[in-house]
Formats: sequence, structure tokens, C-alpha cells
Amino acid sequence: MKDHILKSSKKSASDLKKETIVFIGILSFFTIIHFIWFYLNYGSWSEVPTYTTLIHMLIPAISAIICLFIFKDNALTKQSKFFLGIFLVYVLIFLIECFYKPLIPYPLIDFPVVKVTPLLSSIIAVFGFISIIILNLHKKWKNGLIKAKLWFGENKKFFIGFSILFAIIMIILNYLNHLFGFGEALIGYNISNFFNTYLILIFLSFFIIWPQYFGEEFGWRFYLQDRLFTLFGSYIGVIILGMIWGVWHAGNIYMGMNWPGQPILGIINITIFTIVVSVIYGYAVLVTRSVWVAVALHLIMDSSEVASTLYLSQSESLLAFGGGLYSIIILAVVDNPALKDAMRERLYSIIILAVFALVLIILGKNSWKKVKVINKG
Repeated sequence: MKDHILKSSKKSASDLKKETIVFIGILSFFTIIHFIWFYLNYGSWSEVPTYTTLIHMLIPAISAIICLFIFKDNALTKQSKFFLGIFLVYVLIFLIECFYKPLIPYPLIDFPVVKVTPLLSSIIAVFGFISIIILNLHKKWKNGLIKAKLWFGENKKFFIGFSILFAIIMIILNYLNHLFGFGEALIGYNISNFFNTYLILIFLSFFIIWPQYFGEEFGWRFYLQDRLFTLFGSYIGVIILGMIWGVWHAGNIYMGMNWPGQPILGIINITIFTIVVSVIYGYAVLVTRSVWVAVALHLIMDSSEVASTLYLSQSESLLAFGGGLYSIIILAVVDNPALKDAMRERLYSIIILAVFALVLIILGKNSWKKVKVINKG
């Protein structure tokens, strides 16, 4: 396996620091604009239209793409430009449909989450996903995707096996929510419908909602991870990345995403969660050298939450994008039985995921150590 080092490794530490700072600056600018717009127009997260809540997931990739062009990164091959161009067209149309109105206001498929996505955006997403498959099937085109981690990667068996293992873990965690009585399912407990919805939603999401997950993972796991790992090493780098990812959610948490009325605790909770998940996603990307494995894992996680909410347990789960953990101290002082149950649910889930992440650090130490830290001298 090739060393997991930033392809533009001839850059100095100063260059990489500059790129990282500019990325965080652009990311922060768009994130603040997003928060101000949402806060002035909706006030609270519960008032934001369903598919409009997905806008924030596009910000990291947009920031990364801008940086790639600013610094004329060699990851911008013809193939990567073509695909990233499709993504940007999707972003433009999706924003118009979110802030103005759907240009074609009919749902593509009457299915949870997918049915609220505007049709024109969905059509562009399908075209983009088919395009990346075609690009990966052609050897010469695929080679043009490697530097941007847009190829499907090496170690295909790991890609598939790890994704399946992660899906199984999500199923177990969601079933434990039901088993321990963490809330009733929205429609009603039905294990068969859960599996059917879960599998169908994963399949449809890969074609229709992938831009949202790519929007996060291309920014976090390609652009920022490569630079932080090369500057600080994989172990410190993954913690810094997880912290940035968690704090990035602050505006949404303040508006009531996940924990209405608990902005400070919410930011702490989500940051613990994102650090743990950054280890899991980051390891998968190190092994495969593909951003798509992180996209798959993120999509699997969120799909499990939707299916679980409908047919296993409606209780808010750690498994959602932006999940988190209340500390044991807070659990001990809050006098609210229902809230305590929700806290315990998150505690059990974060422990299981943290153990899984620790196993990946220990057993996958060779992959973590293959990251070459740039000479800062």
C-alpha cells in the first residue's frame, strides 16, 4: 500500500498551514452566513423546511473546492474538475430550490427523506452519481481521480466489508434503543419494515442525496484531513479535525438542532461524538485512499436513524448527524426521567462507538503510522 501522504507533499509546512487557515476561514464565513440567514428567517431549527436543513452539509466541500482553485492544487485534474463541476451545479440548483422554490415541485419517489428532495436537484444528483461510476470504470479517467480521492479506492474488500460491519453496528445500536425503551417508534415497532426501509433508503440515498454527504466528507476527510495529518500526524490530526467538525455545528445547535434549549451542552456533546466518528471515518479513508468510503459510512449512519425513528425507536439517537453525549455529571443532576433515558441512550451508544474507534486505532496502527508528518524545520 502506498504511503498515505498528501499528494502535494512538496509543499512546505508553511504552505499547508496557509491552505488550512484559508479553508477554515472560508468555511467559517459560509457557516456564519448560513446561521444568520437561518436565524433571521426561521428563528429555530424546527421551523426550517426539511430539505433546507441539508444546506449546511454542502459547506465543507464548497470551501475545499474554492481552496483547490485558489492554490492551484494538482488534485484538480480534468476528471476531478468535471465531477466537482457537476457537484457545484447541484449546489446552485439546490440553493435556488431551497431559498426560492422547487423548480420542478414534484417528488421523485414517495419515500422518507427522498420524497422531500426537489425533483430537479434529484435528477442532477443521479446524473452525478452515474458520472462518477463511469469515470471510475475507465482506467485512464480513474487515474485522474486519485489525487482528489474521488476514485473508489484500493482495498475494495475492506471498503465493502467495513461498510457492512458499520451498518451492522448501526442496526445493533438502534435495536438497543428499542430494547431498552428509549421512546416509541413514530409509526410503530416493526422490525421487517425497519430493514426494508433501511436498505431501500441506503440505496436511494446513494443516487439522490449523496451530494449532502459528499459535501461534508470531501471537505473533512479529503481536504482538511490530508493537511492536518501531514502537519500534526494522524493521532493529533484526527482529534483536531473532530473538534473543528463539532464546533462547526454550533449555529445549528444554538437554533435547536438535536438539543433545543441546551446550546452549550449540545456543542460539547457533538464535539465528543465527531471526534470519535472522525477516527472511524478517517481510518477507513486511510486504508482505501477514497473519500467515498466516508460518504458511505455517513450515509449508512443517517439512514439507520431515519428507519429507526419510524419503526424501532423515536428517541433522538447518537447515530444522527450531529448526535452527541451528555456527561455522567449532567445525567446525575437533571431531574427529568425522560431526559435521563435519552442521555443514557447516548452514553451507551458513544461507548460502543468509542470502543470500536479504539479498536481501529490499535489494530490499524500500521495505517495510522503510514502518514508522513512534514518536516517543519
